[in-house]
Amino acid sequence: MIREGSCDPFEPFDRLKDTFVKTERLLVRACKLEDTHALTALMTPTISQWVAVWPSPLSVQDAQDILRNNIEAMQQGKVFAAVVVSKASSEIIGWCKLDISDDCAELGYWIGETSQRKGFAMELSQAAIGFCFDELDITSVRAGAQVENTASLALLKKLGMSRESVEAVWAPARQRFEDCEFWRLDRDR
Repeated sequence: MIREGSCDPFEPFDRLKDTFVKTERLLVRACKLEDTHALTALMTPTISQWVAVWPSPLSVQDAQDILRNNIEAMQQGKVFAAVVVSKASSEIIGWCKLDISDDCAELGYWIGETSQRKGFAMELSQAAIGFCFDELDITSVRAGAQVENTASLALLKKLGMSRESVEAVWAPARQRFEDCEFWRLDRDR
């Protein structure tokens, strides 16, 4: 992983607006309002069913609101919100978000349907975890998925995470609580 830019996890992430993480096949960069149309086009019912915030159908206005909220939270130092870009095509293929609280980050992500089953979610997750531990000096990373989302739960296990709990999570995209299984990985000291 190659990372550009620098940060202090206790200062606002507005400084990260030009930060990006490179992997073998991906570029993960801070989101911008200009990403609205690409993210809107990627959000399908198949993706939306597994994510809490992104509804389907996703209007351009909904996508702009999600991006604005995340950009504002990033400026306040609460999150690092990013788009996932394929190096091969230079197109946005997904989303990644790190919610930061004290010395723990909660990882959330999704990959568009046409880019699934190609190892991008694993590559992205490994890079995001490395970014948390190596650059943000976070001591633990959590991630969760609905209890029915066997593919995502299998990925969390593959990442070396340990099952932590099952929690009811509010999913505004569907206006209901959903049971999610949370997993955790602590940084080796």
